[in-house]
Amino acid sequence: MSYSPFEFRVFPIFIYYISLSIFGIIVSIKMYNKWRERNVPPPLFLTLVFSFLTSALIILSIGLAEAVITGFYKEIYRISLPLAYSMVVFADIFLFIFASYMINKGKRAFPIIIIVGIILIIILFLPWNWWGVPREDYEGKLNIRLYSTGGLVVFSFLIYGYIALISQKVKRNVDDEIMRTGLRLLFYSMISLIFLFLMLIMDTLMIIFFNHPGYSGFTYIAWIFGLIFIVLSYLSLIMPDWLVKRIKKKYGYS
Repeated sequence: MSYSPFEFRVFPIFIYYISLSIFGIIVSIKMYNKWRERNVPPPLFLTLVFSFLTSALIILSIGLAEAVITGFYKEIYRISLPLAYSMVVFADIFLFIFASYMINKGKRAFPIIIIVGIILIIILFLPWNWWGVPREDYEGKLNIRLYSTGGLVVFSFLIYGYIALISQKVKRNVDDEIMRTGLRLLFYSMISLIFLFLMLIMDTLMIIFFNHPGYSGFTYIAWIFGLIFIVLSYLSLIMPDWLVKRIKKKYGYS
């Protein structure tokens, strides 16, 4: 089996992955400290969410590092893609658990969400996804990458959409502007995640239907939304002191 050569145009996304990984580690540690401080389940669930998403970025960085060093997308890169997507599935599951815990609804769906997530992970690791394999090596053969990627997107969209709707619904019944701002930021963070996956599936469509080598402009746009998600979710869930002071000043709180 042959290998696709690494193109220098992808190098900026490698640096971006590393930068996001570092930022994700910092946010995960802050969320962990918040859990230790409060000793209640929600911050723990969010710590796991950020940890899995950060792990996905680190894994993608390792896979690209192999390509940067060797000049080819080889075995480590190929396994890094389904493994990173699997980390996203775990993050989605704990994000749903967090939302269900906060509103005390949806707990009966836990087994279904977990089973679907496990099935999706198995599909992502099937060899017919041809992760990182040159197109000429699987031309005319079964290719399920669009379906597995689409399954991940649908699974994620349902969870992000659920949380976005819940945050909007709860916000209408909240008078405290600090809490309202947090819910508003949480809503926008979920929208950012939705756009992230939209961009990733557009990149997949470019590979499958337009013979693009991958890492199109859609990938760069996707991870811009990824950065927006990390920032907004951090602000909405941690609510740092400077943000609270600014909200109080804006609405005349003492």
